[in-house]
Amino acid sequence: MRTIIIWCIVGAAIGWMLGMAGVQIPDWAAVGIVIALVVVIVGYHAYVLFWTKNIQLVEAYLKKRKKQPYYALMLALANGDLEKAERYAEQLTGKYEEARKSALANIQIEKNQLEEAADIANEIKNDTVRYYNQALVALMQGKEEQFAQAKNNVANRVLRYVLEAEKAFRQGDKKEAEQLGHLAISSARGLQKYVLVRSLERQQKNPNRHSFF
Repeated sequence: MRTIIIWCIVGAAIGWMLGMAGVQIPDWAAVGIVIALVVVIVGYHAYVLFWTKNIQLVEAYLKKRKKQPYYALMLALANGDLEKAERYAEQLTGKYEEARKSALANIQIEKNQLEEAADIANEIKNDTVRYYNQALVALMQGKEEQFAQAKNNVANRVLRYVLEAEKAFRQGDKKEAEQLGHLAISSARGLQKYVLVRSLERQQKNPNRHSFF
């Protein structure tokens, strides 16, 4: 939002300078220029966060904005820094409330605090995110029926692949886990792809690995 406001101010300043130079721009053209700037800016943010396959672009985007708790949280989660992630998650409020709960549930799962993770997951309003976290908790608790029920309610294809990869990994079928994990990564885009890739890289280096991602 701040970027959009800045560019609106820039657009207004350009219009003022052109006016001072005697260049007349119709009102509809001036409005069109501002709208075009906003569309380009919003489109760029959406592309990086939701559509690109370039995880280096996503990482650079996050690092540039790491002073903002949400983006700092995403970096911390991807790098497995749970202490920082929890601190940044607690700073999220308002429109980031769902992201805060999802992150805290994920952190508790990573710490194997499954009861706490389940309590937080149950408070998540977004159905897909809630069922995803509930499925992960059920899987780690060995509750296969609950896992299957929750997984079947996850609308996001990538997250279903993640859950299936985690199940295969816990069952000792590493080949199946690899196939499903890479299917999840190849299907993901933007921030989701970045987090999955970095999480997998981190787990592959972990001598005490207990999950695929």
